[in-house]
Amino acid sequence: MSNIQWMYGEEPKNLPIDLKERIRTLFLNETGEEYTLESLSNLPIPKWSGNMLLIDQQQYPAPESILGVLWALPHEVNGVRIAAFVLERTHQSCGWGGNAWEHLIAISRSMGKTTIQLEVKAENTRAQGFYKSRGLEVVRHIPHYYKSGVGYEMKGPL
Repeated sequence: MSNIQWMYGEEPKNLPIDLKERIRTLFLNETGEEYTLESLSNLPIPKWSGNMLLIDQQQYPAPESILGVLWALPHEVNGVRIAAFVLERTHQSCGWGGNAWEHLIAISRSMGKTTIQLEVKAENTRAQGFYKSRGLEVVRHIPHYYKSGVGYEMKGPL
């Protein structure tokens, strides 16, 4: 039996600094996205069932126990926006991302939400493939969205 599981996460502003630092490093290593501790703390992520951390239960709450993050928020009247989604490389393509996605979709639908959107780096074709396989499409190019260049806004039905 695996000791890895998704758990409901706290609002980023309420996480201890060592966990924020781990999440910041996870994003930098896996996506090249640079966050400061302050920018992570200021993400408008509410405490709700669509806000999750992938953890190794045997190590939690040690910083290295954080293996992934899915931070989403209700957005506009009928939508949900993914603000941050990352998995440590060794846990990608193992079903963890798909499990979190399905959970988020179910929670969002139960709230009457009908659309989902996010932003992704133009160069992150692997993530785009994940989202496209779940019905999202690129609806807009966003120049200078990321420090390293162009981002895409992707949107689709729930």
